[in-house]
Amino acid sequence: MSIVKGVVSLIASLLILAASSCSKKHQEAEGEGDILVTVGDSSLYVNDVEILIPYGLTPEDSAEMFDRIVEDWIETRVLEGVAKENIVDIERINRLTANYRNRLIVEEYLRKMGDNAPSDVNGSVAEEYYRQNGDSMILKQPLLKGIYIRTSEKDPELDNIRKWISSGSAEDIDKLEKRGLREATGYEYFTDRWVEWDALSRQIPVRVENADTFLMKHPDFETVRGGSVYILHVTDFVGSGKVMPKEFALRKISEMLSDRKKGEYMAGLKRQIYIKALREGTLKRGKYDLFKNL
Repeated sequence: MSIVKGVVSLIASLLILAASSCSKKHQEAEGEGDILVTVGDSSLYVNDVEILIPYGLTPEDSAEMFDRIVEDWIETRVLEGVAKENIVDIERINRLTANYRNRLIVEEYLRKMGDNAPSDVNGSVAEEYYRQNGDSMILKQPLLKGIYIRTSEKDPELDNIRKWISSGSAEDIDKLEKRGLREATGYEYFTDRWVEWDALSRQIPVRVENADTFLMKHPDFETVRGGSVYILHVTDFVGSGKVMPKEFALRKISEMLSDRKKGEYMAGLKRQIYIKALREGTLKRGKYDLFKNL
């Protein structure tokens, strides 16, 4: 399963945090770190907040999200008692909470079942799909190959890092990886594979209006933000609106066919569960077609 889909939603983060927050005695026994704030018998610790902040945010965005999580936690804990006394339909809140809990249980079950789904795609199948559809597979964003690093502005190897990245030779990349990553907090070597701009741009604290223009003008880009130096060296580039390079297209095709195979597996699994529930009487037919989306 990929870990990733963008930034964690704050609402989901707070629900997880609320569920996992412990009493002061428990937290101290577990050694969870420094207390940020305490409300009643519940304490919020630095580690509780830090684990909810996604990797790759700029220092400014991380600090903003940190403050937002803490402030919402305090507001929720302090106002909870007052809110309960002034909300008439507390039963509705309880139903929503139960529904959300049940949905989490179902999603976790489906995730586990999805781990067992067949996902291997025969290479010849992907090749055939590309042969028939390759010319219509158009890029919606630019692709690039290159080298990216984020390191400290005070890194003693910074001048060498610039030289090694610009050179890109096997010898210099070896030096970079042996000597230049000691203070690095981010590093990507992708001269041998295509990477979508969106995936890389999340690691660079620069707002770019037109990615194609930016990459054409800045094959070697460097910026400093919050004590960190961000360096990007582009070795190859394909712009938006162009036909996907074959190696990238085949990767996308394999992912698509794998997702399709997994979707068919999950639909079949749910169909079997529904049929069993119908047979046992826990599920009963009405006017809705239970199997129209399976």
